[in-house]
Amino acid sequence: MSTFFTRIFLVAALLGCLNSNAQTLLAKWTFPTGTPADSLADGGIPSNLTKAIHTDGGTSAIDFSKNGLTTKAAQATGWDNGALTKCWIIEVSTVNYNTLKISSKQQSGGNSPGPRDYTLQYRLGASGVWADVPNTTLVTANNWTSAVLDSVPLPDTCTNRPSVFLRWLMTTNTSSAGATVVSSGIDKIDDIYVTGKAVQTSVESIPQAAMMVFPNPVADILTIIADRQMTEVALTNPSGIVVLKQIASGSHRLSIDMGNLPAGIYLLKTTMNSGSAATLKIIHK
Repeated sequence: MSTFFTRIFLVAALLGCLNSNAQTLLAKWTFPTGTPADSLADGGIPSNLTKAIHTDGGTSAIDFSKNGLTTKAAQATGWDNGALTKCWIIEVSTVNYNTLKISSKQQSGGNSPGPRDYTLQYRLGASGVWADVPNTTLVTANNWTSAVLDSVPLPDTCTNRPSVFLRWLMTTNTSSAGATVVSSGIDKIDDIYVTGKAVQTSVESIPQAAMMVFPNPVADILTIIADRQMTEVALTNPSGIVVLKQIASGSHRLSIDMGNLPAGIYLLKTTMNSGSAATLKIIHK
């Protein structure tokens, strides 16, 4: 029995290591419908699906009906006299994620050229201080290829945070045509992606013990089998809140119902009768 579980555990650990190398989509704005609903992220982890893009500094309202690179884009005017004040802004949660990266594309109007010069900045929480993200100087043009961020790393301080703000800040009043930006000048933004790698939670050593957790990903019932007695299992959501706790009463096998929980990534902590604990990532679909 012990050898059987040990082999399963080692295979699961190897697969977990391989999966840890992949970037997970935390949030994306691709503006697929051309309606105001596109202000909300259209993909990512559950905690980010209620996050909305907006502008700051006094631009026009965002128009989501204009053409983007593949579907629609977010477009605004009113960028005049906006150097170092007017910007696009998003907010994301990065709880349980590190190695963060961001991608985006911007386009300046052709006959109505908008701001030429932008940089990306970040802020931790609503009361944080804005700081530049390195290597994010952007120069727009009337195309989708000039002002592009392609999987640019975010600073490590953005790791595992409940609230990270990101803004595309115009840095001069020069338009993409080389003149001064006027109120009718257009700037569009599209294909914003924020990704990260799941934080690897250590699994404490449990001598001559192993666990099997299946299925993973799980839709409803998750089964846990261990060759040592379990005392308790706890499930933590992406915001760090314990959403389920169940007493195992010394059992070697336990099933928990995740059917009523939102889809996303959870951490399952299993405590053994020896006091040792193992924490594993569970994907709920």
